[in-house]
Amino acid sequence: MQCPHCHADVAIPKLGELRELPQVEDDRDRATATAPSGGSTIAFLLLGLIAVALLLGAGYNTVRWAMIETTTTTESHLAEIEESYARVEPASVVLDFEDMEVRSLDMVSPYTYHAVVTEKARWGWNAVITAGLAVVCGIGALGAASLGRKG
Repeated sequence: MQCPHCHADVAIPKLGELRELPQVEDDRDRATATAPSGGSTIAFLLLGLIAVALLLGAGYNTVRWAMIETTTTTESHLAEIEESYARVEPASVVLDFEDMEVRSLDMVSPYTYHAVVTEKARWGWNAVITAGLAVVCGIGALGAASLGRKG
């Protein structure tokens, strides 16, 4: 075969001939090419452990979120009130209205169903945020592992 640059004849060995050649390995070059640096190993371990801990926290938050039952909504609560007023005598409704004029209508605390819904939403957001942080730490750990290799 001719060299395209100098047009000299070049002998190219066949595959069988290449297999007969002795293999030369430099263990020192291979070890430095694949060994991760100390800082990247520490970063990988720390970020990996943090990611695992955050995943455990996200799992806990998810279980807590799933165990809270919310059967009452604002719409169903209003429907219950409407239904109860339909069964009450008109005189009782007038007495309730007069009582509302005397007492303040300001609520000191939210309804129980609303507090339960708010607590469930809090657990859900905690699970989402914790899982997101776990993913970020996991990606950081993989990045530290891949960037720490020389070569």
